[in-house]
Amino acid sequence: MRASSSARRCGITRAGDTTLPTPFGPGCWQILFNPPAPAHDEVESTPDSLDTRMQQTWFVNGALWGSAGTAVNVNGEIKAGVVWFKVLPVVAGPSVFGTVERQGYLALANNNLSMPAIAMTPKGRGAIAFTVMGDDHHPAAAYARIDQFGRVGPIRIAAAGVGVDDGFTSYKAFVGEPPRTRWGDYGAAVTDGNDIWLASEYIAQTCTLNQWLSGAIGSCGGTRTALGNWATRLTKLGT
Repeated sequence: MRASSSARRCGITRAGDTTLPTPFGPGCWQILFNPPAPAHDEVESTPDSLDTRMQQTWFVNGALWGSAGTAVNVNGEIKAGVVWFKVLPVVAGPSVFGTVERQGYLALANNNLSMPAIAMTPKGRGAIAFTVMGDDHHPAAAYARIDQFGRVGPIRIAAAGVGVDDGFTSYKAFVGEPPRTRWGDYGAAVTDGNDIWLASEYIAQTCTLNQWLSGAIGSCGGTRTALGNWATRLTKLGT
């Protein structure tokens, strides 16, 4: 799965290297651990799609819009996907209730969608931001537009992922057994009244072990931190 951690970072990368020469002794893990890492049997991990929570809701023209992560069945496979709602709320004295006017799912065969966030303009147009990752995509920033009729359009890639997720939460030496890869830190969407601004997590960096070890160790030429390589893509959509 292209969303897997890369096993390229020093130490806990290379599936537990114990022979590479370093200033601190053999094994590139020496650069990151003192005392030594408890195990050298790392395996590739996969990002966590998190739970079914709403990052944001929007109240526009009497309707409440929201989106959340969910499980979807695509061609017989269970994948992470997005569910979205348009609810017409009613407040009657002490009671609050609502009617679901529109709802639907977003899914992509052979891939997963995670961390959705929705925003709507006063004109009734909007967008849902999320990350796409799976067999066809390294973690990529993506979105789907919502038109003035409440119809959700096709999935579009705002910024393609260029490498695999390589964060410290993918490794047993850091977080224990089994590792639960924390993916990015959610997404966001907001409107300035006319345009929509999206913030989606993706992988904008990739490098080899030799590049990781050269220069400022772990930075790959200033493109990442030693223990993580995810990034945030900001996208402006005109409406």
